[in-house]
Amino acid sequence: MPTPPYPRTASAPFEQDPAAPPRTGPGYRPLTEVVLLALRSDGRVALVRRAGCPDQGQLALVGGRLEPAEWLDEAACRQASHALGIQVDVQDIELSGLLHYRSEQGAGRLCTIFATQHWSGEPRNAAPLKHSEVVWADPGGPPADCRPLPLTHAVLNQYVAGTLYGALAMPAAG
Repeated sequence: MPTPPYPRTASAPFEQDPAAPPRTGPGYRPLTEVVLLALRSDGRVALVRRAGCPDQGQLALVGGRLEPAEWLDEAACRQASHALGIQVDVQDIELSGLLHYRSEQGAGRLCTIFATQHWSGEPRNAAPLKHSEVVWADPGGPPADCRPLPLTHAVLNQYVAGTLYGALAMPAAG
């Protein structure tokens, strides 16, 4: 991924254009999640097994929420460090897709998917309070015990298909 031609700062506040008409409502504000697919040379992807509730024992993607004032690519690298103990440079990741989905409660979510085969360090369970192990899985045939099942499978299927955008309505909780 090329470096943007403009400087980025994590502390730059968002300012609304004073010439723009005032907003009449909050607008659409989905939760943004970031996933990094760490791929070995054999094509297998790192998943982490949840150690605690919710979804104890289930496999999950390496990723999480975008933090305030954080760039998407930086979040993907941070998630890899926190979950797998590997160091990934933003130049070594590739935008692989965007998945727009609705959670079990109907709330809008955006999942930005990045992939990489380049990192330093040996992937390991770097968050033993959150995860019990790292599992290398075939993204074209993910295990049935993924969390949440439709989302994890949708992300992996979208990656394997090379589809840049997908939409998913999660089944209602219950």
